[in-house]
Amino acid sequence: MKVYSDINSYFLNGTQPANDYANSFFVRKIAKEMEHVEPDGEFWEPHKRDFFEIAILQKSTTNIKIGNQTLQQLKNSLAVVSPFQVINYSKVPPNDDYGYIIYFNASIFTNLNQSYGLQNEFPFFKIHTMPIYQLSEIDFKSILVIAQELYAESRSKAIQSFEIVRSLLLILLYKVKRSTQNNKGMVTTNRYDAIMSKFEHVILSNDHHFLSVNDYAKKLHISPIYLTECVKNSTGKSAQRVIIDYKIMYAKTLLHQLDNSVADVAYALDFKEVANFNQFFKRNTGLTATQFRKRKK
Repeated sequence: MKVYSDINSYFLNGTQPANDYANSFFVRKIAKEMEHVEPDGEFWEPHKRDFFEIAILQKSTTNIKIGNQTLQQLKNSLAVVSPFQVINYSKVPPNDDYGYIIYFNASIFTNLNQSYGLQNEFPFFKIHTMPIYQLSEIDFKSILVIAQELYAESRSKAIQSFEIVRSLLLILLYKVKRSTQNNKGMVTTNRYDAIMSKFEHVILSNDHHFLSVNDYAKKLHISPIYLTECVKNSTGKSAQRVIIDYKIMYAKTLLHQLDNSVADVAYALDFKEVANFNQFFKRNTGLTATQFRKRKK
């Protein structure tokens, strides 16, 4: 399955030229007055990206499938997509949809420049489900106005444009966090997706410590069997696999911080023996922790 990394040329981004921020940020406008362009056929096929997306949609009728979910026709909504989720678009007919789609890499930020750190700070960025939120008109307008500023600033030739874009994006994400705290306004298609979203929320809210499937089930006040069933039906993966995916993501984040030794990372992840951590990391990534660190250097 193809994985896209170039934000500037992704989907229809190339039709709305903007400042080049070293492939770390792009915002695309959806509006009736924008030129109608069909996406390349490759985007109709399921694919992945290695960057984040957040869509601020005042009105949307476009058929977009993320993982097992299809974006519904909603007003005053947000759709959030994390790196490496499977996505595909249908043909885009002329319409009067309105909104903004923001694409960015975690590297745009100084302190949240790795995926796990960003997802831990902003739990609406889940890696296995696509959160869709229906907001109140007041909350939505407060977020929409920032998206409008981002669009204008990203096409400005004024000095400090990048710094302003980065600051506005961070403000927007915190506004979204406040508006969606504890999954407020979340739209789910079935009970499996609702449980799956809560499961990921608990994983991200547990202060970097990863528990067993049984322990997470207790926190959700359901049985381990039911949690496993919901996760499998929602994502096609086991609950244990989801925990491991987040654990690996956190390990990679710590390994990027060169002041942490491999032993420090192992102990931070509650491994009592460094050898056990190395086996775990290689089994799930194909690389030892040292090889991963050298490759990133």
